[in-house]
Amino acid sequence: MKEVRGKKARSRMYIMHAAKELFEEKGINHVTFNDIADRAGMCRTTIFNHFATINDLMLALLDQEVEDLLEYSEDSRLEGWELIQGVFSKLIEDTANYPALASKLIARGIISEQKRSSLRQIEDLIWDNLEEEDDERREHIVVLLLGSYYGLINHYFINNYEFDKQKMKKDMDKYVGLFYRK
Repeated sequence: MKEVRGKKARSRMYIMHAAKELFEEKGINHVTFNDIADRAGMCRTTIFNHFATINDLMLALLDQEVEDLLEYSEDSRLEGWELIQGVFSKLIEDTANYPALASKLIARGIISEQKRSSLRQIEDLIWDNLEEEDDERREHIVVLLLGSYYGLINHYFINNYEFDKQKMKKDMDKYVGLFYRK
């Protein structure tokens, strides 16, 4: 993760971290800017200096998650299927830490026309690492892999399973393996 410099950037990071914890603990609809300010150790006005609404904060969290994934992909120096597996491993790790928040962020990202481009960056990352495939197969693999990830989250919620990072990573590795050709 990039080093956060400057008071304003650090404040934003504290706000976003506090919000993630509270959204997961209380549910998004039950968190106020006062709650976030208390958890972050700052005044409510500071929160409003960064985010006008809870929805703006949610969309910023989505952008940050995508930025972290892209940064991971650059820093890892992995390519091809190994990078794809690494990206999903990181996604699942983050999802297991904040499962309710992750599913809400995905839904908001899909619904928000302005934020679809954030999620599109994940699709593009997978697409770009399927170099040996023709375009039609690439598109199918991207859809099926992301669908597997979304489906895995839904499956865990529907069955009231504990969000166990290791088990989820093994499950996702199996799904990735269905499409990987050596």
